Amino acid sequence: MIRIYFISILLCVGCVNKMEDIEFTYSDNTVHDYGKQIKIQYFLKGNLEFELFASEIQTVQSPKEKTLFPNGIQIFAYNKALDTIATISSDFAIENKHNEIVEVKNNVILKNSQQHQLTTEQLFWDRRNKRIYTDGFVTLKTKNQIIMGFGFTADQYFSTYSLSNITGTIYL
Repeated sequence: MIRIYFISILLCVGCVNKMEDIEFTYSDNTVHDYGKQIKIQYFLKGNLEFELFASEIQTVQSPKEKTLFPNGIQIFAYNKALDTIATISSDFAIENKHNEIVEVKNNVILKNSQQHQLTTEQLFWDRRNKRIYTDGFVTLKTKNQIIMGFGFTADQYFSTYSLSNITGTIYL
């Protein structure tokens, strides 16, 4: 009798589903890989070029393979002497494997070795063409000024860059 009671309770509890579990099961996204507290190193010709740190990673197939970083990322770019030449951080990121575009969103901060800091809400990193860009609103802080505008383009190390549609400049 106790066995039947235990089995019936287990079946009832096992049949309860959360709405988000049901939606995920029937969505087009299928998680292939999942990880926590990750560190990914990118090497070019035997030299460490980038390090990526994330608290969570998900690889999904929907219809093209994408890698999600739902809790954000931190990326460090290095020169051959392993000096940090640029950093980028955000609260969310997604990499489209097909076109090699990484989109970082929400509280995006990009810094270079000259201590220039760009803040924005959305930024794209084109890994194939080795450039970073956005059409959105940006704020660039240098040692002497703060520049605001819409649109930004830089090489992937943020060593050379240009701003478009400047809306204001504050001299420090």
